[in-house]
Amino acid sequence: MEEKETLKIGDVEVVLDPDNLKFNEATLNDYIQRESAYYDNFGASLAKAERVLQLMELKCDTLYQEKFSTYKESGAGSDRLCEAKSKSDEEYIKAKGGVINAKYRVKRIQQHLRAWDKNHDNAQSLGHMLRKEMDKLNSDIRSRSGGGSDFDFGLDQKLDETITPIDSE
Repeated sequence: MEEKETLKIGDVEVVLDPDNLKFNEATLNDYIQRESAYYDNFGASLAKAERVLQLMELKCDTLYQEKFSTYKESGAGSDRLCEAKSKSDEEYIKAKGGVINAKYRVKRIQQHLRAWDKNHDNAQSLGHMLRKEMDKLNSDIRSRSGGGSDFDFGLDQKLDETITPIDSE
C-alpha cells in the first residue's frame, strides 16, 4: 500500500494516510465512528485547496496580462510574438508551475475523498455480511437447542439422555 503523503495548502498541511482507511471485523465499529470526521476534514481541505488554486490561477492570469501588455506597449512585435514572450517569461513560468502543483493537490485530495467513499461502501457491506452471519448463527443455535432460549443449547435433553433417573418406589 502507499505511504502517507503530506500536502501543503497555503499555511496548512494535510496528511493523506492510507492506513486510516484500513478496517476489519474487529475494528469495524471504530472505523465507522471515526470516518465521518476524516471525511469532513478532507472536505474542508479540498475547499481550501480549491480556493488556493483559484487565487494562484488569478495571479498567473494577471501576471500573463501584465507581461503581454508590457511587451505590446514596448513594440516587441505582433500579438503572437508578445504572447510567446509572455508565456516564456521566467516569472510567468514559475507562477504557472505553482498552478500545476495546486491542481495536483486538489486532484489528490479529491481522489482521497473518493477512496473514503468507496471504503464507506465496503464498511457498510462488511457490517451487513456480519449481521447476516450472526442471524444465521443464532438461528442455527436455536434450531439445535430445540427452539428454547438462546442460552439453553439443549442441555436439559442431553442431561436426560446421559443420567438415568432413580426410581423412588
